Amino acid sequence: MASETYYQILQVAPDATQAKIAAAYRRLARQVHPDLNPSPEAHRCMQELNEAYNMLRHPERRRRYDEMLAAAQRPSCVQRSNERASSDGRAADGATHMRTGLRSAWLSYQKRIGDEIVFVVGHADNMADLLADLQRRIPASARRYDIAQNRWRVHVAYEEVLRTLFRNYAPVVQKSPTAGRNSPSAASRRATQRIHPRRAQPERCRVWVGVASAILMGAALWLVLMTQTLASNGGASATSDPLESSGERSVRTASAPTGTAPDALTFPEDCVPAVLEAAPTYFREACKTLEPEFKDVTHTRPYALATTRVASNIRSGPDTRFPVLTTAPPGARIQLVGYTVSRGYVWFLTNFGGWIRGDLLTEPPMDLPPVGL
Repeated sequence: MASETYYQILQVAPDATQAKIAAAYRRLARQVHPDLNPSPEAHRCMQELNEAYNMLRHPERRRRYDEMLAAAQRPSCVQRSNERASSDGRAADGATHMRTGLRSAWLSYQKRIGDEIVFVVGHADNMADLLADLQRRIPASARRYDIAQNRWRVHVAYEEVLRTLFRNYAPVVQKSPTAGRNSPSAASRRATQRIHPRRAQPERCRVWVGVASAILMGAALWLVLMTQTLASNGGASATSDPLESSGERSVRTASAPTGTAPDALTFPEDCVPAVLEAAPTYFREACKTLEPEFKDVTHTRPYALATTRVASNIRSGPDTRFPVLTTAPPGARIQLVGYTVSRGYVWFLTNFGGWIRGDLLTEPPMDLPPVGL
């Protein structure tokens, strides 16, 4: 009985795409994996799936496999002659064997690097006969075995022998190492590195020492600049008149000429034309949006002054879902009369009925009474 092709093992059509092949492999692997299937044949079925998928997932290997399948579909007389030749045993001249079932050995790793073919035997029904046949047909000068990595290295001249021994033989061609690998200069460099393996360490140490020195010098320069800046600010504040009291400053502000906006505006008393001409935009807009429920806000209630940190929206309610009444520019002084908490944020009530979020103020007041909506 002829063995199944890799397409039949994966249950896909010969013209299936790479995505369909990968999907079929994953689906069948979940069914026959030894960890999920207690059947004694699960291990062998999983090996067949891996072998088929490793061949068909690589475009170059798949192309060679398709060519091999096309070559195998010959007239029946040729097939019968090949079967009779295989039943007679190994021929002395190394007659070729069909890889569709006559040989049950396959490779789990194969790659052509330069003039060598590197491979790992993944499975063989009779490993002893396979190794004996390999050693008989390939001379010792053209092959070597790496025990540490369990890899064979065979000269490319014996590629046909490997093709007859392993049914999935289709190595990936990899560029050979750099041409200067064995040059005298490269050899001398390797010898120098073996003799002086730590010569490059002082160079790296000097580089790190230089980087650390530069960081320390930058930090020292930054400290000097900060010290000078603080000293200049302290001198400027010391040159101001120390006898000027807060009362004098308030009187000076009160005596400012008409047309200059005062520091704090009272709502609704300051909603008069004489004050609105010099009032900020947000206060003029607030006067346009008076609501009846805010008329109980008078100047007799406790209040605090705060300054906006950035351009701040003043809304009709304590949440971002409420519409914006007006926008206060950065540095605007606002009179606050209470606060509330909404969705994790503290909102302050202004003296003209708008709400502003606490994180938009430079120094939010902490002594205002709570208010409701």
